[in-house]
Amino acid sequence: MNAPSAAFAVDAGGSCTAVRVRRRDGGQASWQEASCAFATVGEERAVARLRRTLARVRDEVRGDGGASGCVASSSFPVAGEALPPEPLLQAIRSSGCAGRVVVVNDVVPLLWSEHLAGQGVVVNSGTGSVVLGRAGDGRVLKLGGHEHILSDQGSAYALARQGLRVAAQAVDGLGPATQLSARAEAFYGRALPALGRWLAELDRARFEVARFAPEVIRAEESGDEVAYRVVRTEVDALVAVTASAVARLDLGDRPRIGLSGGVMRGSPRFRGLVIDAVERAGLKPEWAVLDSVAATLDFVDVVEERGAALLAAVGGLQLHVA
Repeated sequence: MNAPSAAFAVDAGGSCTAVRVRRRDGGQASWQEASCAFATVGEERAVARLRRTLARVRDEVRGDGGASGCVASSSFPVAGEALPPEPLLQAIRSSGCAGRVVVVNDVVPLLWSEHLAGQGVVVNSGTGSVVLGRAGDGRVLKLGGHEHILSDQGSAYALARQGLRVAAQAVDGLGPATQLSARAEAFYGRALPALGRWLAELDRARFEVARFAPEVIRAEESGDEVAYRVVRTEVDALVAVTASAVARLDLGDRPRIGLSGGVMRGSPRFRGLVIDAVERAGLKPEWAVLDSVAATLDFVDVVEERGAALLAAVGGLQLHVA
C-alpha cells in the first residue's frame, strides 16, 4: 500500500482559523488560530495572520518535501461572484508551502464531504451564514453569504444584532422587558447606552457583536418571550433559504443536508429548531453535522482525483507553490 501523501487544510472562517496537517508517515497535527477573514479583522491583519499560519504549516511538513493543501477562506468568492482577493493569493504563493494549493470559499469543501458526496445542500450558520448546494447534474447554487450588510440571516451576527437591539428598546421603554438587557450588560460589562457607543466606534464590530449570539439562544431556551421571537425569526429566515435551494436544485423531498458553522455545531438548541422547521415545511432530509476542517483536508484528495474541472463550477483556483 502506498504511503499517504502529505497534505494540509486551512479552514479560515469568520470567527477562527482551524488547521490540520497530515504528514507522510500518517501522523496528524491540528490547531486553531485567530480569524484571518477580511470581513472580520480587515485585509492587512488577515493577510499577516494567514502568513503566520502557513509558516507553521510549512514547518510541520518540512521533512516531507512539501505537501498539497487547501486554503478554504470565507474571504474567497464562490463561482465568480467577485474577483479573488489578490492579497490572499499572494500570501499563499509566497508561503513556502511547496506543492499544489487549492483555494476556495470555506463552505465549498463541505459539498464533497462524505455525507453529501457532491449532491445536496450545506446550511452554514457561523459568524455569517450561507446556503450552498449542488445538484446531481453539477449545478451549483449559492444563496446568501453576501456579508452582514446585505444578508447573513440566521447567523450569529444576525441573532446577536437583533438581540442587542431589542435589549436597548426595552431599556428605552420602547419595547417589552427582556432578560436580554441584563444579559447584554453583564456580557460586555457596560450599560446599554455605553455599549452601543463602544460597538459603533470599533473598527470592525461584526465579530464582537456576533459573540453575544449564545446569550440570545440561552435566553430563548429559558423562556424569554422576546428572545423567543428573535431566535424563531432567524430560524425561519434561514429555513426559507434552505427550502428555496432544495427546490431550485430539484433535490426532491428527501435531500441530503449538511449543517455547519459555529452556531449549528455549538448550539444543539438552534440546530434542533432548524431541523424541526425544515421538516415542518414538508422535507424529510438525511441530516449530518459536518466537520469543516476534516472536509477541507479531504477536499485536497477530491481535487486530486477529479481534476481541475471540479473547481471551475465553484470558482476555485489551484496554485503551484515553489
